Amino acid sequence: MSAGSISRCLIIALAFAALPAGMADAQWLLLGRKVIGRIDSMVGTPDPAQPQAPRYDIAVVTLDAPAQRVYDTVIATVAEHSDYRYLQRNDAARSVEVSNGKKSAGVHVISLGDKLTQLIIASVIQPGETSPVPFALQNVLRICAKVKVTCTVNTEP
Repeated sequence: MSAGSISRCLIIALAFAALPAGMADAQWLLLGRKVIGRIDSMVGTPDPAQPQAPRYDIAVVTLDAPAQRVYDTVIATVAEHSDYRYLQRNDAARSVEVSNGKKSAGVHVISLGDKLTQLIIASVIQPGETSPVPFALQNVLRICAKVKVTCTVNTEP
């Protein structure tokens, strides 16, 4: 086998090796674009063995916006409501815990890239309490509107 044949075989082998990686990146990019703006909400189900145990409610959305801008919007949203108060605030970690006197929720803003951010709102549902899902979703939608990102609530199970 000549040096030219070996070179051609190596180039073809490298091209085939790189092809799946490039396709995988494209699939992740496509998947990433599909989840931007889609609000997923999860509520823990009560454990029949422990009926007095709290449940958890979580709303998650990925936004096509810088994390600091999203966090600043969260802080501005809290400031607009005189009935909201901070239970905890950590600007360095971009997380706050807020209460309206009846319900409380933790908000965490995570940078996934220069212009890609994950917003997580979580709260605890004590036995006998109603779910704060509408409260969390209302605030997520308000934040989406303020950072000018179209968000929709995912209704798939």
